[in-house]
Amino acid sequence: MRSILIGIDGAEPSLIQKWQDELPTLANFNFCKLESTLPPSSAPAWTSVVTGVEPEKHWIYDFFYFDGEIKVVNSRYRKKPAIWNLLSSLGMKSIVVNVPVTYPPEKINGVIVSGLLTPPKAKFVFPNGAEKLLKGYKMEHLIVDDLPIRIASYYYPEKVLTMLNEWIGWRTKAVLRLISKYGFDFCMVVYRATDLAQHFLDDEYVYQIYKKVDEEIAKIMENVKANYFVVSDHGFCKIRKNININNFLYEKGFLKIKKKEGKLKFGKRIANFLRFLPRKFTHLPFVKKMLFSIAKKENVIDFSSSIAFCLSSSSRAILMRREHKDEVVKEIESIKLNGEKVLKLKELKYPYIKDWSYMVADLKDGYFLMDLLNFEGMISKPEKFNFKREHAKEGVFMTYGKIFKEMDEKAKITDVMPTILHSMKLPIPNYLDGKVLDIFKEKRAVRKVDWEKYWLSEKEREIIRKLALKI
Repeated sequence: MRSILIGIDGAEPSLIQKWQDELPTLANFNFCKLESTLPPSSAPAWTSVVTGVEPEKHWIYDFFYFDGEIKVVNSRYRKKPAIWNLLSSLGMKSIVVNVPVTYPPEKINGVIVSGLLTPPKAKFVFPNGAEKLLKGYKMEHLIVDDLPIRIASYYYPEKVLTMLNEWIGWRTKAVLRLISKYGFDFCMVVYRATDLAQHFLDDEYVYQIYKKVDEEIAKIMENVKANYFVVSDHGFCKIRKNININNFLYEKGFLKIKKKEGKLKFGKRIANFLRFLPRKFTHLPFVKKMLFSIAKKENVIDFSSSIAFCLSSSSRAILMRREHKDEVVKEIESIKLNGEKVLKLKELKYPYIKDWSYMVADLKDGYFLMDLLNFEGMISKPEKFNFKREHAKEGVFMTYGKIFKEMDEKAKITDVMPTILHSMKLPIPNYLDGKVLDIFKEKRAVRKVDWEKYWLSEKEREIIRKLALKI
């Protein structure tokens, strides 16, 4: 049976349950909560969804990585095969639309329309012929779009709502057109508008975005017979306080800067002034360049002399020199708000640079670790251009189809990929961190195989085919 995996970026379990009567499509799905990655961020979480392994195995920890400089990741940095790579090795066809960190699109048996982190004007579709079906397709770009959307959400929320609805509609059009043209065994699409809405918009607009996604899922289900899965990479919670961790590290002497503090504060004043200007003005190329230049960490932080710094808010990661790790960890974990500690650091194996420890903050819900360096206080309340909500640790996992029973267990994000393979009566790779969830009416033994490589030999493929036929 064919499988369709629908990603609703940041779908919050409490909102799905609260609006159950207003979301008639999702109301028909079996529902359980899902534990995200640490950090609960889109790049590592979606990569764990499609690979079945934790970030330390697939190597996507964030939108960015640090190897002495800060750089942007792409699909080539992923060190484990995605589900569509494994299916391609069996001759099975996949349609993949708008999944984060799929640029550049890989050569697979099927179609990939790359998602978040695709550079503007870059080739975002494989194969070439599929582009003809996507004329006018609306792409999302990290950083390039974020700042204007953030400002526009304050001044023109209705326009942002219209834009996000257009993006949602294009995801559905792409799926239905590509399925009609190419067929599929597995299909995956991610609706990211829910994430942006919850970061920037008020509750009334967030509700409308959820409604629109529910309607678009219904369009797919009306046209395509398959087993359906819905998953979110994380949930959302309201932000009570921002922890400006780079300010803290600067005050403690762990973070060193390149320029005099006065010059950097002048840059901050320019940025503050520009963000009050109309949205169209902030779209001008020279204004964007100025804002990004001010915000760029390489222009501010002296990595060569710093002991520790926060890489990005999305990763919640603090890199620190190994010889100073104990000292820095002690200072950070001693941070208290209202008399209680609010974060704990966990070290992850980090392959990109030696002599630095990669520590991720496990935060209590309601607190946001900001990488902003503005030489002001460590703690601040959300301002009008800050995020309204931040990622929470629990997302959703949902199923629809005759083969599924109601779920009474909590899923982990790494369980999604092996569970989908099992639903397709295929064996699962033996290196996975996730397991097949007990969600099927029919009990079948889970078969595991040594199925790790992109470049499987014909002999290995034949072994897997035979195993699949026996199940």
